[in-house]
Amino acid sequence: MNLSTCATRDIHKHSNVSQKMAPPTFPPVPRLLFYPRRPKTRDNETAFRLEALGASRHTTYAQHLWGFTILRTVYTPESDALFPIAMRRLDAWARYSPHQGRFPKYGQAYESKAVTDGEPNEELAKRFYCDVIEDKDRLAGIQSDAEGFAKLRDYFREWLVSVGVQPDLPPNYNDDDDDTDDPDLDPALEPNESHDDPRFRSVLVVDEECLRSLIEELPDETPPLRTAVDREEWLKYLRMGKKAWLWMLDTGYMTRDESQFSPPGFRGWFRLGPTELLWAWYEWKSYQHRQSDPSWKVQEKDGVPGVWWYYYNLGIRPTRRRSAI
Repeated sequence: MNLSTCATRDIHKHSNVSQKMAPPTFPPVPRLLFYPRRPKTRDNETAFRLEALGASRHTTYAQHLWGFTILRTVYTPESDALFPIAMRRLDAWARYSPHQGRFPKYGQAYESKAVTDGEPNEELAKRFYCDVIEDKDRLAGIQSDAEGFAKLRDYFREWLVSVGVQPDLPPNYNDDDDDTDDPDLDPALEPNESHDDPRFRSVLVVDEECLRSLIEELPDETPPLRTAVDREEWLKYLRMGKKAWLWMLDTGYMTRDESQFSPPGFRGWFRLGPTELLWAWYEWKSYQHRQSDPSWKVQEKDGVPGVWWYYYNLGIRPTRRRSAI
């Protein structure tokens, strides 16, 4: 596993955390990488994402990085050998995803439309970081169903507290404001983090089925960073890794009352591909931005406002492969 972007942690009983590696340290995103815009030479979508990363409010854990926490729930002799391989591939494909929009279609006609300045894309790619948690005593054998996901949600929230994040702080909590202080909240924990950073809301899960898909469907090598020669090569690259997936659990959504679920039956977990992690992370950031903008009216589905917009843009539908409904 490339431990420059993924760190493995062994978490034992009673939340005793043994860290093999702390998150890498990165400076703030250089402003010159996202402003001013350079539409002819740079990927503006990547520039917007770098700007959003630079504007994150969290100030301590995994600072200036994007990514998630991964919980391993399969522990067998075979998985012990395959899991590091799967994590290495996941890391490579997640870091490839910022480059996907640089080279449209194929052939000489589109070479002139390729984004030649890949510095912002590479900057975003190298800021990908995931905590990989392996805890055989507590995670082995947890089933990928409603009951099992509830256990994983509670485990994840417990882990957040262990790294200094308070998952139950209200969005407008301010430790300098006496009117919003709650005596039950630990003032040493970071305010607002779990509401601003997708890392502290959603968690990835690798069970036996996920592990198998990452090994069988995700190639070792990512596509080259160039325009495809012809249509056949272009389609080949588009199809690579599309059947690989992980579980993603939105632990904030899972705490809601079932009467508020929207779309009906969706309970906060779904399947997501390795190259979709970037999209999922920044869709949540975009959703948070719109929530804080008084000029933007939150869309509704079946009369239920809020997070539905986020999942709609992610493509979560009852008929889609990656939905768990």
